[in-house]
Amino acid sequence: MGEPESGFDRDVDRAWREFRGDLADHVAAMRDGGGLVLEPLAEESGGPAGPCVQFYAWGDQQVRCEVPSNLHLSEDRHLSPQDEALLLQLGWQTPSRDPDAPEDGGSPAFWMDLPSSWADRLAEVAVRVLREVWGVPHPLFLRAESFGTASTHEFETPAPVAEASPKMPVRGPVDPLGEEHLRELIEDTVGDRVGDTPTWDEDGDLVLRIADVLVFVGVGAGAATVDLLAPIVHSISGRTRAMEVVSDLNRQWPQLKFVLIDDRVAVVNHLPASPFVPEHLVSALDRMSGFLEGVDHDFAAHIGGLPMHGHGLDDYFESPDFEASDDHDPFEDDLWEPRLEDDLPSALLELRDHHVHGRSDIPVETVAAIGDQEASRLQQFLELSTEQHVGWTSESLNRAFVGDDAGVAAADAKALEWKLTSWSLAAALSYLEQPTDRPARRRNATKPNTDEPPLFDNPDEPTLFDGFGD
Repeated sequence: MGEPESGFDRDVDRAWREFRGDLADHVAAMRDGGGLVLEPLAEESGGPAGPCVQFYAWGDQQVRCEVPSNLHLSEDRHLSPQDEALLLQLGWQTPSRDPDAPEDGGSPAFWMDLPSSWADRLAEVAVRVLREVWGVPHPLFLRAESFGTASTHEFETPAPVAEASPKMPVRGPVDPLGEEHLRELIEDTVGDRVGDTPTWDEDGDLVLRIADVLVFVGVGAGAATVDLLAPIVHSISGRTRAMEVVSDLNRQWPQLKFVLIDDRVAVVNHLPASPFVPEHLVSALDRMSGFLEGVDHDFAAHIGGLPMHGHGLDDYFESPDFEASDDHDPFEDDLWEPRLEDDLPSALLELRDHHVHGRSDIPVETVAAIGDQEASRLQQFLELSTEQHVGWTSESLNRAFVGDDAGVAAADAKALEWKLTSWSLAAALSYLEQPTDRPARRRNATKPNTDEPPLFDNPDEPTLFDGFGD
């Protein structure tokens, strides 16, 4: 007998039902030339087209829906035989031709054509693909892009909604008399919130379990901060993809901080401890709780790892075969470097050197010149610089957790250099008027004839899934 459905599972299913209804309404209202692309967050590098579901309205209230085939996807995002079987079961037609072959009324992608009056069916199968094929855990992890005619309405994906905190006695700010007093204040505040006396571990952290995830509440160096840490994903296989997802999470949840440390992801928060404001800690825990309710195997798979359910802090920072001992500290090694500087382009290092000691007054023309006025080269530099910034930020957190103040200062200085470098590169890209990342999806389609939809089969205008066969 299967486990009963949790309250969170019901909430997720309800969110998808609401999304499906909104999507059906949007598809039903689409008119000739209007289009919509739904894709998982952080999938720009998934191939020439990338994992997505696309709709296009054509003719007399007809809608075509497409899912890219393996011809358009990078190898790590290829459809499995089971995925393709599900698409056929749901009613998609198999790709009828190669991207560069003459049009034949079908498509180089999996496709189906239905009247707009069948919008509910189109929305239903699209949601099935997003959840079961592309592994999107929640509508929050979708990006929507509308294109086509001037009358095309934008389709908006859901945004995170802050959960209301339960009422609790209002207590004003308190100036702690010392570290022990601060710990007492933390314990009292959390105890009022959870209705029980919390537990402190041997490392001096208060340990909570929220949605089967361990949350550690501790005191920062010098009792200057109250630190929250929740390890959520481990054994990540692809750092580049994980960094993209972490970046998207930081935009989606601006009051939380997501960090990638080696092959693990954690949620962290640092609150000022002087004065200590009880409601600030309660609000921070509630925000973290609201996010952790959505952490499951699907979420971890979206990042490329496994959920940290039930694991402790030692499991988070130590490798599986590491045997802890009193005379060994896993952080005694030198500062971690995301990529050896010898492996970085000399032009990028030259730009980084301009930002040593926090300098930020680098003319955008100079930055563009360092990249030879080439947007593609600047974009490559920006990706490398972002990786360095994330790596050094994570290293700073590592050092802070073990009380290595000198290591924190060194890592923070490096992180600042690369942060300023990334800002300069982003400004230079804007200066060069870099086009949008997906220009093919922002075009105005020509008017189709009544027999075939031009977005997918107009020989005079390449479609989203045409031209990627070479």
